[in-house]
Amino acid sequence: MAKAKKHKVDVDRLCLAMQRDRWSLRRFRNERMRATRLYLGGHWSDEASWEKQPVNLLSLYVQIVGRQLTPQEPRVLLSTFDQQNKPMVHAMNAWANREMVHMEFAETLQRVVIDSLFSIGIMKIALASPADSALYSWNLQAGTPFAESIDLDDFVFDVHARKFSEVTYIGHRFRVPLDVVRELKIFNKQAREQVAPSSDNPYNLEGDERISALLRMPYAVDSQEYKDWVDLWEIYLPHERLVVTLHDDNLTGAAPIGSGLSMATALREQEWIGPNTGPYLILGQQIVPGNSMFKGPIQDLVDLHETVNRAYRKLDRQMGRLKEVLLVAGGAMEDGSRTQNANDGDIVRNDNPERARTVVFGGPAPALLQGAMHFQEQFMKMAGNLEMLGGLAPQSKTLGQDQLLAGNAAGGLASMQGKTIGFTSKAISNLCWYWWHHPQQVMRSKFPIPGMPDHEIIRHVTPQQRMQARWSDLDIEVDPYSFQHQTPQQRSQALTQLATGIIVPLMPMLQQQGVSFDLNAFLEKLAKYNDMPDLQEIVTFTAPPQADAQQAAPQAPGKPPQTSREYVRRSLGNDTPGGREQEVVEAMQNAHQQQPGMNGKAA
Repeated sequence: MAKAKKHKVDVDRLCLAMQRDRWSLRRFRNERMRATRLYLGGHWSDEASWEKQPVNLLSLYVQIVGRQLTPQEPRVLLSTFDQQNKPMVHAMNAWANREMVHMEFAETLQRVVIDSLFSIGIMKIALASPADSALYSWNLQAGTPFAESIDLDDFVFDVHARKFSEVTYIGHRFRVPLDVVRELKIFNKQAREQVAPSSDNPYNLEGDERISALLRMPYAVDSQEYKDWVDLWEIYLPHERLVVTLHDDNLTGAAPIGSGLSMATALREQEWIGPNTGPYLILGQQIVPGNSMFKGPIQDLVDLHETVNRAYRKLDRQMGRLKEVLLVAGGAMEDGSRTQNANDGDIVRNDNPERARTVVFGGPAPALLQGAMHFQEQFMKMAGNLEMLGGLAPQSKTLGQDQLLAGNAAGGLASMQGKTIGFTSKAISNLCWYWWHHPQQVMRSKFPIPGMPDHEIIRHVTPQQRMQARWSDLDIEVDPYSFQHQTPQQRSQALTQLATGIIVPLMPMLQQQGVSFDLNAFLEKLAKYNDMPDLQEIVTFTAPPQADAQQAAPQAPGKPPQTSREYVRRSLGNDTPGGREQEVVEAMQNAHQQQPGMNGKAA
């Protein structure tokens, strides 16, 4: 890694650029706040959606698509073409998978992926500073590589760049206890002594509301916290390979360009230690031509979500006005009272039955319900056939058509999955860079010995061993293989295909090499994956009997010379979302024609 050249940072010019670019990002922050409020609905907090969301389509989208993009704990496969260093890379592979569990990398990645559905996902990977350790209550050791998600409210970058690889600066805001800042000697003495506590303001300096305010008490003026905190900015300058730490007040106290004054002072300027990609990785799902800022898929769905819920709220009000009354003539009030007070099955005297009739007023308008269903169907299409992705309902009349639609829906999601896997691969590669260059970390991995399940091989990868190989020469490929989501039933099917397609045909050859097939373990796995605890009652697991060497093995029954098969094709008919919606609308239209409404026709 080349040593960075000494550069003098113009802090005032940097702060003025940050002010300007933060204003440019205000619209993106407001749009994300709007979509997040709709996603939360009206029951999460007082500051969430101000209207009911009876059909929360955005929440359904996030649940289904988010599950598809981050199905489980990420596990990686590290591989290299360097034959000499393959044992070290193999040992590092097992160690890295365990380390990612300890650092809760899966939760961080999930937050970044969900952020990318609304706007962009941002992950910072760097060595923890003492300020980072204080932020995490000292549970994160300084000098340890870590990964954290960065919120869009706290993010800033050079918006003049056409893509993120061209930015002249990029950074984020974070909060640190005030006493820690004043005691840290890594910060400029004069600057840290002038730092004042910062209130956790629900609004940014640009006037837009911070998304963290959704959890707080509404209209709170005094947001006094348990401890005094201060807002700091950490800015990475790619051209200078420097990291500059600023106080939040520097953004408002920067001197105008050309004034000859210098009002902003950096708390710290340090050389960047890390991979060439820098500390920030950006996950964006939809590219915007000529612009660095990505577009979130939810931005195309917000309007449809609001339209559908506006219609359903109106249908709810109409249903509240639905009433059924018994109309009687003026001289038949006693007959009407007896009929009204009678219980089900009672015999009631009625002298004038022809002078009474039941009338229904109000109720949902069929045209409104039909429109709501239409827009909801359009939402599902715009979301990439969401019902098919979530397995919520059949979409066509036959199984073959459903399989074709499922393949097309999965193809639409494949692009997002590819971006997420590539982002995850890059993030884990950056973590491996730090782990490989760690001057003290010893990677210990355990491997079972084939044929000896009670014994293990413990392999160590020391810093001295890693120093003998350059990271760039290893050409390590990072493959997050665990992102391919598999249900237990799919695992059962794959296990059965492996046993019947490979293990059983090759059993004679495997036995010659000392490999045996444990049928008991195979059936236990099938019972577990298929949720069939009764299998252990049907099949008894005992020790295998001692076979007589002279006893001939029974011959398997042969196949009949002729076989016949019967294929049954099942059609779902109208049992599809569109068919069911049409039946509901037709039923409502028929009922609407029979009820009196405003014209007084009898039901």
